[in-house]
Amino acid sequence: GVKPGMRVLDLCAAPGGKSSQLAAALQGQGLLVSNEYVAARAEILKSNLERMGVSNAVVLNETPARIAAALPEFFDRVLVDAPCSGTGVMNEKPDVKYRVTAQSVDELVQLQSNLLDAVCPYVKKGGTLVYSTCSVLKDENVRQAEKFLARHPEFELLPLPETIPASVRQYETTGLQLLPQRDGIEGFYMCRMRRKKA
Repeated sequence: GVKPGMRVLDLCAAPGGKSSQLAAALQGQGLLVSNEYVAARAEILKSNLERMGVSNAVVLNETPARIAAALPEFFDRVLVDAPCSGTGVMNEKPDVKYRVTAQSVDELVQLQSNLLDAVCPYVKKGGTLVYSTCSVLKDENVRQAEKFLARHPEFELLPLPETIPASVRQYETTGLQLLPQRDGIEGFYMCRMRRKKA
């Protein structure tokens, strides 16, 4: 739902593919803030956005808390494509099955929860927060979104847009979980939430 003139944040932006799509939707109008916490990845992000000719993006290498302090209720749209286990892309990255453990998933679930809590202050009233992962684990996905909504009653669940094909949108509950074996694509989760106006 990004439109020209909006202020948009891509919180976990490297290497820049999502940010370049957001910039295209802005059509050179408005502001895109692309943040990457890991300094080396932030440099890659900056280089990729320059190479793609994105002119209205500011690349940051900041913590979520520092952004919240500087830009409260500033953004119309916030994307949190969170660090995750990667269990939805094991076909492309088979090493995932060797590095994912119960402990590493628990740590990621806590990190995702912290990121979601941290972005709340960024989103202006009536603004939209999109949370996504490339995981198929419910703790990282639907349960994470449900817990966030329970902690933050100032946010409400939004249905996914009509641009999502009906063949997969029929599986939408609290967000949408895509599954490789059912949908013929990578495992991916997305949830759209709005900060209430009142």
